[in-house]
Amino acid sequence: MTGSDDRTERLNPGRFPIDDKRVYDAYIAGRKSAAVAAAVRAGLFDLLASGASSFDKVQAEMGWSLRGTRSMLDALIALGFIEVLADGFTASADAAAYLTRGAEGSLWGLVDMEVDSFLSPAALLEALAEDKATVYGGEDPWAAHEADPAKARAFTAAMHSVSERPAAGVAERVDLASARRLLDVGGGSGALSIALARANPELECVIWDIPAVCPIAEEYVQAAGCEDRVTSRPGDMFAESYPAGFDTVLLSQILHDWNFETGAALVAKAFAALPPGGRILIHEKLVEDDDSGPLANQLVHLDMLVWTEGQQYRVSELTELLDRSGFTGVERLRTAGYWSVVLGVKP
Repeated sequence: MTGSDDRTERLNPGRFPIDDKRVYDAYIAGRKSAAVAAAVRAGLFDLLASGASSFDKVQAEMGWSLRGTRSMLDALIALGFIEVLADGFTASADAAAYLTRGAEGSLWGLVDMEVDSFLSPAALLEALAEDKATVYGGEDPWAAHEADPAKARAFTAAMHSVSERPAAGVAERVDLASARRLLDVGGGSGALSIALARANPELECVIWDIPAVCPIAEEYVQAAGCEDRVTSRPGDMFAESYPAGFDTVLLSQILHDWNFETGAALVAKAFAALPPGGRILIHEKLVEDDDSGPLANQLVHLDMLVWTEGQQYRVSELTELLDRSGFTGVERLRTAGYWSVVLGVKP
């Protein structure tokens, strides 16, 4: 081979010198979500977390075709969620922890919901044009949950699964030793209340949510053994003033569901309900002011477009909102993973 031959190995051909990997990787990324969600719904990780399984056993237990089983295992091995051992296949440590049903802190409920409510390009295009929630065919999600207990239960399970680990982060990072009564506005399953009550033996928490969710919350609370200090109360955070008698108000994953004006009204209600010295805690996945990410949080803008009327907050936007509402000493604490809590005190 002569030195003038140009058929050397290279990443980009001379005719197309700009690398296409970023575009192609973005295009193909949806397959990751689809593969993981399908495996979760089928129970593949539940099977593999219990011990190594042969190819034949996986195929038989899943009821998949030979080609389908091979394709799914190959994809999940490449993603790092399945490991190959001498005696078969097993779930990786993070898959066993976060993709199996019933494991504490598992994201199973969140990922499983993707099967029925996947953020498809078609759904996103519709939401971009309509500027309203399209996930239930245009029906208001909260009205849909109130009318359909199955939808309410599935959504609550998803939010519980995404909240358990960050809830532990809030409980570790936020000092509530002096707090006595906390109102968990729109608290859903009570994941945050459960974690905070466990960490603060003198704290009583009340989950304040729509009537359809309260019985579901009570199931989670009882399963956690916290029913002596965590209770639920039905209410409407829009139509009603916040209940009095609480020294702490928690809004976890609430403000991002609504536009900025509605968010300001919800924070103003918290300020009105709290006594002097009372605190507000806002728990969210925040976007950095310089748009440096995290990418995962910035992409949730698109989820909010399809699911709700809201958006993710930048750090400065949320800080300014609390300042404008009258809260002082506003600070942001990073808690776990992509999550932060922003605190303020009523003077």
